[in-house]
Amino acid sequence: MTMDDTSGNNAVPETPHPILAKLRELQHTLAAETDEAVDLRALAVPALRLIRDPELPVPLQAINRFSAGVQKRIYRTLLPAQLLTATGINPLTWRDKQGHELVQLYAPKERGVVIIEARHRPGALDPIITLQLADNGFNGIDCELLVMNNPDSPRYDIDRSPAGEPTLFGTVHRNVAAEEAAMQAGLAPGQVRSGLRGSRLAVEHMEAFLMLLGHESIYLEPLTYVAACLFERRGFYYVHGRKLMQRIHQEFQPGGELHQALDGSTPFRRSEQWLSIRGRAWAIHDGILAAIGERWDGLRMVKRVGSHAGMATCPGTPY
Repeated sequence: MTMDDTSGNNAVPETPHPILAKLRELQHTLAAETDEAVDLRALAVPALRLIRDPELPVPLQAINRFSAGVQKRIYRTLLPAQLLTATGINPLTWRDKQGHELVQLYAPKERGVVIIEARHRPGALDPIITLQLADNGFNGIDCELLVMNNPDSPRYDIDRSPAGEPTLFGTVHRNVAAEEAAMQAGLAPGQVRSGLRGSRLAVEHMEAFLMLLGHESIYLEPLTYVAACLFERRGFYYVHGRKLMQRIHQEFQPGGELHQALDGSTPFRRSEQWLSIRGRAWAIHDGILAAIGERWDGLRMVKRVGSHAGMATCPGTPY
């Protein structure tokens, strides 16, 4: 009898390997959830990683290969329950009391990216939370976008030029009148509404999510000076950009070149702008870094899970 001869009445039934048994169980579960046939081979790599080695990092693209139901189970850990319930969203179902689906999840199977948007009511113009994450090659996850909006606060149309064109955070076009109004209302560059004061919670949830997937670090590129200073306070440090941040702080001090460039030539270059992080940010948004031969570009920050770097490039400067 050969090894693969199982004919005859005395044949012993094959006992599947425990991991294969788990995969088959998972296949049946996912098929039941979606009423669709599930390709076991497409799930094998991420499932084996989850089952066999809890320390092996699992990429987002592997999660995106699962069914929509499993994706939701995993990705909903990213959204702080407190922020959802405060606006009437059930953190488990992502629906309001009327049954409206208020959280949208975009997780394409062919890409290592996930985008989550939560709105306080159907059809609302601005999400209360927008989060975009992506795989990277450094045993970490990139936070490509994190925006939180207070839906009850006034809106300032800095995201559209007077001609109605997207401004892309002021990098392509600007709406100077809306920006000045937003600045006077206490907003930072890039904000169309005041925030939810939830960045600490958001970072904590991202860290928990990274631990679930076996990743060590969160990476991001701060869009504004305010964002860089805020993420310093949340425990991030600089992969690139620390020297620029230190120079900005130095040059905004009395006698520095940036301080001298606050000449009142635009609404964003008033003499007192150097006194606050937000004031400096608007001057930088207005292009003041050209006075020192620099531009806001190329900054990259990282936070290791469970650690706080203690970085402070703008010490003692109020928001």
